[in-house]
Amino acid sequence: MKELKYSEYERVRPLFRKMDIHLPLQAILAGNVNAPIFVDSAMNPQSALTWCGHHFYLAGAPGNNDFIAAARRIFLEKFTLRSQKSGIDAYQIFFPSAGWESTISAMLLGKYPIKAAREYYAFKSSRIDWKALLPAGVSLRNVDAAFMIERKWNGLDLLADEMRSERETIDDFLAKSFGLCAVLGNEIVGWCLSEYNTGHRCEVGIATFEPHQRQGLATALAVAFIELARAKDVARVGWHCSATNVASGRTALKAGFEKIADYPSYFGWFDEAANLVGNGYSAHARGEYAEALSFYEKSFALGEVPDRAYWGAACDAAMVGQSDKALGYLSQAIEHGFDDPEQLQASKYLVSLHQTTGWKTLLEKL
Repeated sequence: MKELKYSEYERVRPLFRKMDIHLPLQAILAGNVNAPIFVDSAMNPQSALTWCGHHFYLAGAPGNNDFIAAARRIFLEKFTLRSQKSGIDAYQIFFPSAGWESTISAMLLGKYPIKAAREYYAFKSSRIDWKALLPAGVSLRNVDAAFMIERKWNGLDLLADEMRSERETIDDFLAKSFGLCAVLGNEIVGWCLSEYNTGHRCEVGIATFEPHQRQGLATALAVAFIELARAKDVARVGWHCSATNVASGRTALKAGFEKIADYPSYFGWFDEAANLVGNGYSAHARGEYAEALSFYEKSFALGEVPDRAYWGAACDAAMVGQSDKALGYLSQAIEHGFDDPEQLQASKYLVSLHQTTGWKTLLEKL
């Protein structure tokens, strides 16, 4: 595997053409984001990889065995270590076609990445009066140097973290990006920030916080952000979200975006135990209870795991008819802080335990 110099980046531009919806790649190629690009051949590249933050990209043709082995080393020894040093605990992998999936499985053998569907929206048009949508008392402020030096804002640290998640520093964000912040009194209640500004394009990073959600604030922020983007000569604005994040997709459509693409991805956690627990949740959501239980039990073998794993393991053990094991995991859940008897009794996954001798003991324990 060869790491390209910036002067050689044009050689791989054709490999990334099928991934045009991923603006970070265009930002990397333009030199707007400092990121390495590795290829199978410096002179005639056919396969490539790069990363930006917690996003890991594969491009071109699915690699051969040599590429897979080298990509695994880079993922584990460079990408993972750099991400963890930056405080990043999870990753996402993006790729241009289904043909890459077997390569990813081989590259991350034993790491259990989780496949997930995602959606991409692009702004089309809107006639919404965003000012009329703002909840009472909420106003929008430009995220600029003047706003950042007003230290009165509750939530400013969270906003600063979001700005640094895409840019190296706050000053870098202020120089190259833009955005809006929703405020109520001295409280930051949401924001909409540009990401990966490249040429006449950017992507959207948007968030609103409880109890200010489901009141039209996110739509107002998005439409106002488009106005600001147009004033800054940004012609194409993109919006990515998980296919399971129905609220995000609906907000994009309300704000005048249209869905352009559905695409697959993989995600996971760098911590092995946390990743196994995540796989347990994912398998449970698919109704694959035996597989879910297997993932939970693999995580227990590693030692310390999130407390919620014991509850998940109990539910899945009950669903596959292993009552004694389910009761044992419920007991461990209680020992790790579970204290909701109503949830215990209401769970549809635990109904099979209600007639067991250990069920009454658990209720008394709570």
